[in-house]
Amino acid sequence: MHKIKYLEGLRGVAALMVLFGHLTITCFITEQQNLYSIINEFEIYTIFKLFIINSINRMVDGNLAVWIFWVLSSYVISIQFFRNTESSDKVLVGYFSKRYFRLVVPVFFSIMLAYLLLRFGLMYNHNLANKIGLPYSSGWLNSLYSFEPDFLRAIKSGVFSVFFKSNGSDYNPVLWSIQNEFLGSLFTFSVFGVIRHNSKRYILYFLIFVVLIALHMLWLSAFLFGHILCDYDFSDLDDRLLNYLKKTENFVHRYNLVVLMFSILFVVFKRELMLLAGIPEYYHQLILSIFIVYICLRNKYYQSLFSLSLPFWLGNISFGLYVIHLPILCSLTSYLVFINCSLNAKIFAVLITFFLVLFFSVIFTKFIDKKAVVYANRIGDYFKKYS
Repeated sequence: MHKIKYLEGLRGVAALMVLFGHLTITCFITEQQNLYSIINEFEIYTIFKLFIINSINRMVDGNLAVWIFWVLSSYVISIQFFRNTESSDKVLVGYFSKRYFRLVVPVFFSIMLAYLLLRFGLMYNHNLANKIGLPYSSGWLNSLYSFEPDFLRAIKSGVFSVFFKSNGSDYNPVLWSIQNEFLGSLFTFSVFGVIRHNSKRYILYFLIFVVLIALHMLWLSAFLFGHILCDYDFSDLDDRLLNYLKKTENFVHRYNLVVLMFSILFVVFKRELMLLAGIPEYYHQLILSIFIVYICLRNKYYQSLFSLSLPFWLGNISFGLYVIHLPILCSLTSYLVFINCSLNAKIFAVLITFFLVLFFSVIFTKFIDKKAVVYANRIGDYFKKYS
């Protein structure tokens, strides 16, 4: 399927947010707190201080990035349901049969990388956390890789635990989101498989959302709304309310620059604005991730920005970057900071890490991730052929 360039660029920027977030809590917790103290001492209006601090927080908000991944993933895979000329049953069979194989190969290799680093004593996150002390010694960094390497456990983690057990993988904790990605994808396929092009499907979508809220499965709502956005954009349902909404949208989005400015303010001040509107914090990441994907689909300035070569390239290597960056941070980065904890040394370590992660992500994408896509597509095509 042809990639939508600006959506791939948005995915690349989201992957960087995850990397920046983990680099911050690996190297710069104290420095970040000191920076915010300095900003708060500026003799400017409080709202400008808040704008600067919130902007920094958004750039390193890895959790928000994961929610964006989920909405994007559902939107992109749903396109085939509304644009494909094949029978819907064949498309569903192909997607269901290949999804696990699409994910398991890169997941397995990332866990093997972490296992080898741990097996040969190359994880230095504990050394670093204990050397620096609080808050590192009692935080996230010191909680990782607190076990002895076990080859069979690593294999089981790569092919089973990540996908089917709630605790994911100790070997690569960022893979906690992969189970949600995998199950959320199957959920998206199932929603279309049951509802298809039913003329009353938006009522059914609302009922599904209510059930998900009642079951405390908010993360699945990200996949539901990604599917709804795609349905809204690509289906030909003739509904008076939908037609009115689309006409209103067309009018609003004539003023692209105004929408751009207000969207930036909403993203930066999302917590303050949503609390002011009485929206519980529980829903903030869901709402913001849907809004970011939606506005990217509508605003020409965002589309131009995310279609640039650099974001698009980052999007192409984003999955590799996501699954391999943490073992590198806990080994190389932690070692470099461990031997020299000065600010300049930390900056040097982060720069080295950044370019090495990009380099290895390119290698990983070319020789593992893209191969996984090819083999998964073959499996999907085989089942489609005989379905």
